[in-house]
Amino acid sequence: MESARSIATPRRPESDPLLTIKRFDAPETVLSFDQGRLGLVTLDGRLVGKGTYRPGWRWSQVSGPARRAGERPLAQTGFLLAGRAKIDIPGRGDVDLFPGDLFHVAAEYDSWVVGYRPCEILYLDGMEDLLERLHREHSAHL
Repeated sequence: MESARSIATPRRPESDPLLTIKRFDAPETVLSFDQGRLGLVTLDGRLVGKGTYRPGWRWSQVSGPARRAGERPLAQTGFLLAGRAKIDIPGRGDVDLFPGDLFHVAAEYDSWVVGYRPCEILYLDGMEDLLERLHREHSAHL
């Protein structure tokens, strides 16, 4: 006996304080830059990001200048979804990231796409500080 399969679109709650569903194909904010894109959604009051980067993308070309004296480093926690990347912490060398790697970096760093495939990273923490730094850098150039 075969079971019947529904091909109907699953029901989504209209507004439910116990369940929030967001999608990165409809982010609340999008930051576009040379060879990359960062989509942001707010989930339970926190910003979560999904970065999509093409070969040749480099973090230091996006993140602005290093921190100011007394400012804490730009820490981020993320999960590499696809592609490959490297993270370089000055004085510590670089580390390869592969799909499935969960990372937390708590220092000023640089990173870049490795190889010829696009790289996708889900950022679980650190987006608020990144936006603040990008806003500060943008305001300084006005």
